[in-house]
Parts: sequence; C-alpha cells; structure tokens
Amino acid sequence: MNYCIKSMVFMALTLLMACSRQGTGVGDQDQKPQGYVFTDYSDKTELFVEFRALTVGQSSPFAAHFSTLSDFQPVAEGTVTVILSSQDQPTERFSIDAAVVPGIFVPKAEPRYAGKRRLAVELTSKTLTVRHELGEVPVYQNLAAALAAVSDEKDGGGDIPFLKEQQWKVDFASEVIGRHDLQQSVRALATLKAPAGNEAYVSAPTSGHLLTSASALPKVGMPVQQGQILASLAARLSGASDMAQLELDVQKARAADQLARSELHRLQQLFEADAVAKRRVIETQSKTKVTGAELHAAEKRLEQTRRQAVGHASGVPVYAPISGILAQVNIASGSYVEEGDKLFYIIAPDSLWLEARIAEADIAQLKMPERVSFIAREGVYAASQSGTSAAKVDGFDSEFQIQLGENGKLISYGQVIDPVTRTVPLVFEFQNPQRRLAVGALVQVRIYTGKKITSIAVPETALIDDSGQDVVFVQSGGESFQRRVLRLGIRDSGYVQVISGLTEGEHVVTKGAYLVYLASSSPAQLGAHGHAH
Repeated sequence: MNYCIKSMVFMALTLLMACSRQGTGVGDQDQKPQGYVFTDYSDKTELFVEFRALTVGQSSPFAAHFSTLSDFQPVAEGTVTVILSSQDQPTERFSIDAAVVPGIFVPKAEPRYAGKRRLAVELTSKTLTVRHELGEVPVYQNLAAALAAVSDEKDGGGDIPFLKEQQWKVDFASEVIGRHDLQQSVRALATLKAPAGNEAYVSAPTSGHLLTSASALPKVGMPVQQGQILASLAARLSGASDMAQLELDVQKARAADQLARSELHRLQQLFEADAVAKRRVIETQSKTKVTGAELHAAEKRLEQTRRQAVGHASGVPVYAPISGILAQVNIASGSYVEEGDKLFYIIAPDSLWLEARIAEADIAQLKMPERVSFIAREGVYAASQSGTSAAKVDGFDSEFQIQLGENGKLISYGQVIDPVTRTVPLVFEFQNPQRRLAVGALVQVRIYTGKKITSIAVPETALIDDSGQDVVFVQSGGESFQRRVLRLGIRDSGYVQVISGLTEGEHVVTKGAYLVYLASSSPAQLGAHGHAH
C-alpha cells in the first residue's frame, strides 16, 4: 500500500482547517485544533482512529483503521459510521460505504450541536457487525474555541512508530497479557531410542554372495513382517570353487565310486562261492556308500556353481526376526558378505524411549517427574503428541506433550552418576502411532516437577534477545509501541513467567516483534506520516 494515500487524507484535512481559519479570521496558519487518537478492541476487530477536534459546521475527516483480530489483516469492505450522541441533543450519524484503501475508512463528521458528546464508531459488512465505544469528546461552537482548547494529549515521544500499513504487510499479531498456570522444569539433553525388543539387527547366517536382485531388495522405510524373507545368499562353497577343479572333483568321485561298486560286485560273487569272508563284503559295502555320497556332493557343488553363474541359485534365505520398519540396508545386490555381517536394521517405532541425561546439579530439584517436553528435528519417523513431552519441534506446528500415567510412563531413573558427563539417565516410554519422530534424534527436553504457580506470562515468540536482555514490545496504540525489558522466571508450554516489566491486560507483540525491534533502531526510516494530531 502506498503511504502517500494516507498522507493525502491528512493533507486534505489540513486544507479544510486552513479554509475554515480564513472564514473565521484566524490568520496563524501554524495553529491546528488538537488531535484525538483512539485505539479500541472489540471481540473481532481492532480500531485505530485519528481526527481533529470537532467543530460545529466544520467537516472533520476520521481516519479509521480496522483490522480483524483473527489474522490482524485489514478489513477490505463495509460501511463505517461515526456516531455522536448525548442526552440533551439528537444523535448524529456520519457514514461512508467504502474504504479509501483496504483497512482505512474516512467518514467525515460535520456536527450541528456543541457540547460533550459520546463518540462511537460502527462497522457493518457481510461478515462483521461491531461497535466501538470511544467515550466522550467535546464538540466546539467554533474554530476559535477549538484552537483555544488546551490539549490533554500525552506526548508519547518515546514510542516506536510502526504503521498499520506496515503491520498489514507482514506476519503480525499481538496478544493480551494474562495469567497462566506454569510448572517448574529441569532442562536436559536426550536421545530418542527404540525400546528393548522393538529393534533387531539381521545378520548373515553364512558367508556368500547376495542373490537377491536390486529391484527385489527391500528399501529403507519399507514395512516388513516377522518371518518375511528379506534376501537370499549363495553360500560360499567349501574347498576350491574353480569350475575346472569342481569338474575334476566330480570325475574323481565318479571313478572312485565305480571302482568301489566293481569291487563290491566281485566280492559278493566270491562270498557266494565261500571264497571270502562276509566281513570283507560288509567293509566294501560301507566304502561304496561313502564314495556314492562323495560323488553326490561333488555333483551338487558343481551344479550350484553353474546355477549361481547364471543367476538361478535359490540360496540361503534371510528372515526378518520382528515386524516393523526397515531402518537400514547395508548390502547391495551381488555383494559378498561374511557370516555375522549386519545386513538389515529393523525397528518397530509404534513406541519410543526418551533417554534424558540429568545434570548432577539438577538431580535434587527434579524429584519425581510428572511430564516432559522436548524439541526435536523432523526425521524419517517421528512421534505424535502422545508421549512424555510438550514443546515446539522444528518442522512441526504442534507441541509435543507427554503426561506420565496417561500417554507415557517412567521406565528407569538411574542412581549412578556418570564420572565423565556427571549426569544420570532418565528413561521414558511413550506411544508413537503416526511414526513421526526419528529414532536416534538428539532432543532438548524439559522435565516438569510438581511445583506449580499461576502468574503473568508471555508467549516465547514475543521475546527478543537485545544484547543479552529479554525484551518485548507493548502496543501502546494502534501504530505505537514501547520497548520493555523483562525479568523472567519459569518456562512452560510455550509461555514464560514475567516477574517484572509487564502489567496484566497490556497488548504484547507476538508475531513481527523483530520488525518492531528494527523499527526501534531506526524509526526515521519507516516512512512515518504526518498524523492529524
């Protein structure tokens, strides 16, 4: 929106006042009637309005800025009516049916009755009907009386200007400061892990080559079922695996088997003629069985090698020991593995463990935890709000809350301090039905104890770190802000206790606070316009 539009409105107001002074004989062109500025809130809208002191028979433009409190965006259409009323005089209404620019309506009031009048501004549109009661304002009999009036307007020279036109262009919002229930907490670092029994490494049952093709090999993130075949291995053959050597071994075994069978046939004939003892026949029968087995084994080794060479070997199957999600695949099609090598890693992320490391200095303060909050980074798998935690997570709009006894439980609370890190482990288990939190993620947690308070608190999004000071910006008017340095206390669920620096009921900037901070550093560069006052 062009700032000159708003400036033109007030230039027109100045020209009207100048013409009025000529008609009343007032010659000092620097004199202006005092200005009035109101900021008022309904349950749906914010009104910021500016106008000069009202005079009987004089047209006075009202610069009425309307914003919706749901998104702090300008009201684009509607009818705005300025209403002057009192017990002694008839009610006067002055309306305009359209905005000069989105958010700014300029109705002109030309009152006929002097004295104290109650001022109200109404907005009526297809979606809104609101009324802002602004209190009593004087209506002067003539311009000389308006110029002679003493202004009670406060200077406000220390306020930071940030215009409505600027607020409407950015992600801006404010919030009324109130009291919140807060709970004391201890901060710690933690890791998300798979619970015992909910993870498994799948190792190679034997040494050999992976037969499973690349297209059939399971991929990371795929669900698997217990007992499912993940891959097949062509077991490494014992002894020499050269094709020529294997063929030679078959020929040797076949020759040995034929010789043994011939010898058995000869001895059987001699035994029938009572020429040899039965013991020699039995020994030869046993030798024949051995040579037959050796021939069968040699032929199988040769056949397996031939099938493997053309990719038709069945191989040794590798099974999934649990149902879950395939988190790691450490092999490629055709690769050679040794017996015991880790081929796959499977997790069942329907529940997770949160293992926090509690600093030695915080152990006494922690006592028995009631709930936990953590901040994590979005990963392949991630937990929903059903767990032991409550805090904002990068990449997520919602907070993570884990309430012990409801959606999480305490697994263990270590009693031995690690001599290196000077921490003790604290482990929680919580459900993860949407599988949104990444196993192995490093997170920052807040573990809440039983101490609770009710106190004035501000959203964490309102805080600005200004050279080490915690600062917020209070909206003192529709387009003016004040910098406040705060002393803070307990943090809980996105809010921070305010020990000093704010009063209940004040409006604090919760979105766009950094832009107001920049405006406080260089207000002259913000294009501040000349207001009616």
